[in-house]
Amino acid sequence: MCGLFVGMFRRKNRKRQKRWFFKRKGFWIFCLICLGAAWYAANDVNNRLHPYRNYASEYDMRRVGEKEEMSFIHDRAGVEIGTMFVENRFSMPLERVPEVFVNAVLAQEDQRYYDHEGVDWVGVVRAAYLNAKVGQVNQGAGTITMQLARKSFDLLGEARRKNWSKYERKIVEAFVALRIEKFFHEQFQSQFGSDIDARKLAVKKKILELYLNLVPFGSGYYGVRSASLGYYGKEPKDLTVDECASIVACLKNPSRISPIRDAQENQINRDHVLRRMAAEGMISNEDRDQAISKPVVVNPKPIQRGKSNLYELVAQQAREVVGEEALSRGGYTIRTTIDANVQRSAERMMIDHLALVESVPDYEHPKHADYQKSDGAPKYLQGAAMMVDHYSGEVLSYVGGRDYADSQYDFIQNGRRPLGTAVFPFIFAKAFELGRSPATLVRDEQMNARVVPLGGVQEGVVAEWGMEIPNPTYEGSVTARTALKQSKIAATVGLGLELGLEVIDQSLKAFGFAIESDKLLSRMLVGFDKVSLFEVVSAYSAFPRGGNRLTNAFFVREIRDRDGTLVYPLEGQHSKPESEPVCSRSAAYQVHQVLNDVMNSGNLSDVSSGLEAIKETGGAKSGTAYGFSDAWMAGYNSRITCAVWVGFYDGGRKTIHPRAFAKDVAYPIWQEMMNSAMPTFLGSEIAQPDSIVKVPLCSVSGMRPTRYCSEAIEDPLTGRLSFRSTSYAEFLPQGIEIGICPIHGGGVDVEALANQARPGRSFNVAPIKSQAPLLLGFDPYQSEKPTLVPEDADADTYLFEADSLSVSDQVKGESAARLTLPPPGRFELPLSEVNLKIPTN
Repeated sequence: MCGLFVGMFRRKNRKRQKRWFFKRKGFWIFCLICLGAAWYAANDVNNRLHPYRNYASEYDMRRVGEKEEMSFIHDRAGVEIGTMFVENRFSMPLERVPEVFVNAVLAQEDQRYYDHEGVDWVGVVRAAYLNAKVGQVNQGAGTITMQLARKSFDLLGEARRKNWSKYERKIVEAFVALRIEKFFHEQFQSQFGSDIDARKLAVKKKILELYLNLVPFGSGYYGVRSASLGYYGKEPKDLTVDECASIVACLKNPSRISPIRDAQENQINRDHVLRRMAAEGMISNEDRDQAISKPVVVNPKPIQRGKSNLYELVAQQAREVVGEEALSRGGYTIRTTIDANVQRSAERMMIDHLALVESVPDYEHPKHADYQKSDGAPKYLQGAAMMVDHYSGEVLSYVGGRDYADSQYDFIQNGRRPLGTAVFPFIFAKAFELGRSPATLVRDEQMNARVVPLGGVQEGVVAEWGMEIPNPTYEGSVTARTALKQSKIAATVGLGLELGLEVIDQSLKAFGFAIESDKLLSRMLVGFDKVSLFEVVSAYSAFPRGGNRLTNAFFVREIRDRDGTLVYPLEGQHSKPESEPVCSRSAAYQVHQVLNDVMNSGNLSDVSSGLEAIKETGGAKSGTAYGFSDAWMAGYNSRITCAVWVGFYDGGRKTIHPRAFAKDVAYPIWQEMMNSAMPTFLGSEIAQPDSIVKVPLCSVSGMRPTRYCSEAIEDPLTGRLSFRSTSYAEFLPQGIEIGICPIHGGGVDVEALANQARPGRSFNVAPIKSQAPLLLGFDPYQSEKPTLVPEDADADTYLFEADSLSVSDQVKGESAARLTLPPPGRFELPLSEVNLKIPTN
């Protein structure tokens, strides 16, 4: 019985015992399958990664941390005009970078920097998990070493050229980062021997130093010191915690998070860096909160590269079309739109001529020759100039200031000053568009200062500084052509008031002037409002362009890399000029014709003798501001438009000197630039629109001339009189009807006669000479139209060519027999008692 029990127990115990899993056949089969799958997967991954490992092996590790090469700037003809280092950079050793700055970088960019060997595998797994969790890529795993690899070998540009995806680029960065760490370990092998920890620390410090001196921090600043001075005007050792975090925040997106570009966006990212630093135990929570409470306030004092405003603009535009990181590598040849001859002439004349202006006895301000850096911002006389090809939009010359070494302020980009009398063409353009013409008569009389209050003066009369002569005169009634070409203030203001300030305001804005119009004041009619130099260039370009102004301009024609490969413009990247209509073609052409007269018989005729071909086909206008605070000069031909400004940067209306007329202060610079552009930009005659016809008119009355439309001129030496025809060629809209000149004969204009008979007014009438010993016949009804044109002459050209009609007026003994007669008494003829019947046949 007992034996039976024992036997049953043993059998039952054997049933309870199970075999260990590793002794089971199925387990080993499973292991073999897993190993096979792993081997296959590893082999597949290796095969897939092999091309990227090969790419990474091609890079020369000696170039790690290498700074940019020199880039060359050429003018439009391929002539080298300068060299360029795009990066505002000053390298410094890691020991001089404050620890708080390094901690800020590590907190944001690579918390496990000292623990990995170039690739943070923990970060890779974390990023992969988080990206998979949200279903999109919003987490990265880039380390500082990977970023150094990207910057050193322009892997972003390489990815674009080889059409890599973001993941493919990251793989190459990882392989290059591993090579970088290995390379520096080998470099420090002899120095540290078997001390692995010391060698690893030295490698990490070297990589961190290269990184901090290479990476961009936005706004063109590369490296710690450049960013520190560029944003906060202090050395890195003097940066506060919040300032360090503000600069480090830019690393995520240098162009967008720059505190200069967007202080609010920078503050948001700065605060994130501060919270990361506190979370990593690098700063206390109290320091974090105190730093977060501070606003972002920049104080830029960047390292100056000693170039020019033009250099800055070329670098900026090149950076926009090529990319900041690619351009920072250097080795490019940038072919600009600049004409070297014009640019050099403008820069030289700006220095020489303004020094001449400062030598005028009445000039009482600081002079350029006396300036010292310790004086702070320069207070001496400044100037700027710009010339563009108004059909291509290419900038031919750009001078943003007088001396870039003293002041980097770019007046063309940032300055705004009163335009003065250079605003007149836009008033007349609107008048011509509304039905007036250059032949329209306007009043040229003294104007009460209350009509145009300037500088708080409301008593007396408005000064007539626009004519730019010491003793201006009023002519009573003049044509619009005469008013504009002589730059008459009273006549122009009267016309502007007649048109209406609202109309003029809209016209000025159409021409591109960004003036304030909350309260319209009559002083806008004398250019009291502030404008920019490019606005002036753009507005004046409308006259040679048939009423369409140029609205953009560019500096870069093409960019080639060190191998000569064209990188800009690629297909679809060409810069194109943009324009917008501002006035009718007819009005633009009429203004152009008057502005051409400005140089030949207007207020610039006495200084324009040195002007070359443009005098025949172009147009120009000077502009003197109230109080002689600013001097402008603008003009053009069919190809180019150029403007010059001279004045002071600081606010207010500081007088240059009491006789600082624009034709003396700004015109010489403009003339030198225009002459330098010849014959390359000679241009041609601006085409006359079909809607405009050439008509002979009398310059005094603005009406059709007769044979008697002339004015007497006495030779001051001989006393000989000659009679010069007042007939000239005017350009009027098709279909306009113009009567016969009532002043010199051929009709009666009662209102004109009444105006001329006003007390205190005088007028000259040329003497009528007998044409034969005996005159027969009388034509009281004017059935025969008076004319100067002989029967066998061409009426379309004769009156334009008959500049003078000389008449011998010397009779024997006449000179000795001259009598001095008293002036006639006052004569009044009430118009109500005049009963004139004018025939209508």
